[in-house]
Amino acid sequence: MAAPVPIFKLESFPRHEPYTLFYMARLEKLVEEVKGIDDPHAHTFYLLMWIFQGSGTHTIDFKTYTVEANQLYFLTPGQIHSWQLSSDIRGYNLFFDANFFLSRFGNRFYQYPFYHSNQQQPLVSGADRQELFSSVFKQAYLEYEQQQPNRAEVFLSFLHIILETANRLYHQQWPGVDTQLYDRIRQYEELLERQFLTVREVSRYAEQMNLTPNYLNHICKKIVGKTASQLLHERLVVEAKRLLTHTAQSVKEVAYYLGFDDPSYFVRFFRKQTTQTPAEFRQSLFVNR
Repeated sequence: MAAPVPIFKLESFPRHEPYTLFYMARLEKLVEEVKGIDDPHAHTFYLLMWIFQGSGTHTIDFKTYTVEANQLYFLTPGQIHSWQLSSDIRGYNLFFDANFFLSRFGNRFYQYPFYHSNQQQPLVSGADRQELFSSVFKQAYLEYEQQQPNRAEVFLSFLHIILETANRLYHQQWPGVDTQLYDRIRQYEELLERQFLTVREVSRYAEQMNLTPNYLNHICKKIVGKTASQLLHERLVVEAKRLLTHTAQSVKEVAYYLGFDDPSYFVRFFRKQTTQTPAEFRQSLFVNR
């Protein structure tokens, strides 16, 4: 069985400067220099990946996307991803700690849907703004490399331009996000992330949000087309898949870790959510390799 998935920190990367809350590298160089970067791994930071040449696949929490030129990917801390990229891949990876952005722009960071909801798509096509993205990423990279005075302030300005432009494209390409209610979805998902292993009642999450369970369900259905319980169940399934894929824990051990007192009930729950038993899911990993 695979070893536990590695978790990369900013300081894990070549030439990272101590106490710096951001990092940038050419994608093709990162692939060459960092051992295991192609394999499943997670981060403690936020990620932007701009691809302007090449192809391949990018798998993020068990969903696989076709890599194409002029794509912009977004990843949040804790997500597990891997990729298979063509030899002619060209692009940039930009990593940053949330506090880097929050220091100037505050809660604006929490209004970007691509970073703060597990239900949102993790990419946009930048084809319509290809010239702008290519130019800004290039200038940001030069700024990162050249060590000029006030580098962090200038670099943050480039990051802000990228995220604001991406946000406009995101709302064009994935319409229907109600910003006011979206904040509630984000709040619910943040509570789930911290408590899904121990809190299984939607009513307890709703209480923490000063909402009724019915209204929380209404918000979830309106914004993502799913009930609050479905979002909770999906988070449990993602964690179960991570453990089944990246650890040697038995199905029984996974069940207990996830808070199921009865492993047989966990098996029924998993099969209802995925159409496979945990054992069948784990076996399929070997068949598909």
